[in-house]
Amino acid sequence: MDYYLDELIINLNGINAAGLMDTWLWLIKDFKEILMISKLGDLFFIGYDDCIYWLATDMCDLSKVADDKQEFYSFLNDDEKVDNWFMPQLLKELEDACIYLGDHQVYSYKKMPVLGGEYTVNNLKPVDVKIHFEFIGIIGEQIKDLPNGTNVKIKIVD
Repeated sequence: MDYYLDELIINLNGINAAGLMDTWLWLIKDFKEILMISKLGDLFFIGYDDCIYWLATDMCDLSKVADDKQEFYSFLNDDEKVDNWFMPQLLKELEDACIYLGDHQVYSYKKMPVLGGEYTVNNLKPVDVKIHFEFIGIIGEQIKDLPNGTNVKIKIVD
């Protein structure tokens, strides 16, 4: 299936990147510049080593995905990588269900997959990009040292 990149990422114009990653400093030490943010709330950034990194917020995981921008952009022609990084089929299902993003929003999991949530339309909702990264970063830091399968209870208070 062919996609244009702008169908898979959000427009960064008007998004104040300063502070966006503050709650991820426990995981990200080498942050230079945001390259793009996927519609599913993952972030690709350039590190100080000029390598490209993928912050997969669904699993609170960080991976090096390319040695430089040129290699990264060449990988965007690889259907398997695009499916893994951007989940275009899930995006299509969301749009088919008339669940659209507003300005400065990403789809965010109601129950994060790292906590057993599913990759389904019913488990996603549009959320402000800043709130998404702030909230998921806080949760990620709190669960980072827990063994897989640990039961967790999250209480949200106003």
